[in-house]
Amino acid sequence: MTDSPKKPTQLKKALGLRDLVLLNIACVVGLSSLTQAAQFGWSSFTLWLLAMICYLIPSGLMVVDLNARVPGEGGFYNWTKTAFGERNGYIAAWCYWLSNIVWFPAILLTIVGSGLYIFGDAYLDLAENFWVAGLISLMVLWFTILLNIYGLKFGKWIQNVGAISLWVLFTLLFVVAIYYLFSFGSAQPFTPDSLIPDFSDFGVLPFFAAITFSFGGLELSSVMSGEIKNPKRNIIRSIIISGVVIALLYCVGTFSLLVVIPQGELHIVDGIAQTFFVMNEKTGWPFLGVVGAVLVTLSTLGLFASWTTGTARLPFVIGIDKYLPPALGKIHPKYGTPYVSLYLQGVIISILLLIAISGTKIQEAYSFLYDMSVLLYFIPFLYMFAALLKHNLKNTGGKGGIRLFEKYPSSAWIVSILGFLVILLSVILAVIPSEVIENKWLFFIKISGTTVTLITIGLVFFFLKRK
Repeated sequence: MTDSPKKPTQLKKALGLRDLVLLNIACVVGLSSLTQAAQFGWSSFTLWLLAMICYLIPSGLMVVDLNARVPGEGGFYNWTKTAFGERNGYIAAWCYWLSNIVWFPAILLTIVGSGLYIFGDAYLDLAENFWVAGLISLMVLWFTILLNIYGLKFGKWIQNVGAISLWVLFTLLFVVAIYYLFSFGSAQPFTPDSLIPDFSDFGVLPFFAAITFSFGGLELSSVMSGEIKNPKRNIIRSIIISGVVIALLYCVGTFSLLVVIPQGELHIVDGIAQTFFVMNEKTGWPFLGVVGAVLVTLSTLGLFASWTTGTARLPFVIGIDKYLPPALGKIHPKYGTPYVSLYLQGVIISILLLIAISGTKIQEAYSFLYDMSVLLYFIPFLYMFAALLKHNLKNTGGKGGIRLFEKYPSSAWIVSILGFLVILLSVILAVIPSEVIENKWLFFIKISGTTVTLITIGLVFFFLKRK
């Protein structure tokens, strides 16, 4: 008599080192982040450097150390919960999940806007059409959701293709920018003084929060620790490799944009596709605009798929802890994926997308969604850097992943406090409206009021379940 096949009771380990490196690159490198930074010309390089020193390096050290101490599916949710209790762990995970739910419609709008460049400038106005933007966005969303329900062995290829497209995109962008520079000169003249940001310009500060946000994502792989082969070793290696690559890609991409597009003329939502379109007109190279638009669309799709995959694990883990409906903790009996959580995420994103694009310009809708996601995203990092300090002070959890912290305990203080202060500053800056917002007081009221409301809703769930 043969045993009947058992249904999967745990998540499948499907991610190796290569997958993690590509996942990190696809998660962190956002093309809209380049267009955000390039608004300030050559001084954006100084802002990139500040963000690398003050945030990218500390966050990488924090992820490595805490993942070694408190491993397991859920990542920072477990780190925060073991350091500050279940309520704070829940708030951190709730805000993180919401930040991505709010951000996903903005990514979908980027995919639509960039994809339309494939068909030429005659179709670009369709990005403002409610039906076109809505229908294409929903198709992309549910294709990604369904593929991930079938399993990471299928879903991971979207993010892998996206990461590879990103490599090809940046290589092509750099090559054409060099050709443009020697043929036509730089669209934005370079001088040593142009590297110094004008901090007297109050508009620079909100964009520094956006640049810091551009390096977010290294923590996402830890959320899927239960699906990673040899997670302790591979997460450390993937963060080192991808961190260097990410910094290089951002610098190369920013240089290319500044060489081609005059200051003040770069679109925030679809600026990379716009750059290839301008290069196509200037150089006369056949199909350059189409190829660039395809690469932008694929790489942004990879970014979207990566975050959709990772953030779906948060309500899954919280569902297991019974603070959200326990159904969210269910695993598909055949594919071994958190399918209920993925379905729920798809429904909520669909609703938010349709609300965001109804009765408003795409540019303003994008700016609000982007700033809202920055604010919600950084709240969990306040918890994470505080947890890093507490775990190192109390020596809780298992053995830490950073030898420097063990040998020189003061280094843990420096990294924790530096990261915490930069994140706190970014949280404050995120509620300050940028120049593209016309009614600044209304923006402030909407973003702060919505944040408080969403966190309150999460706490209601928490206390109801606790009772």
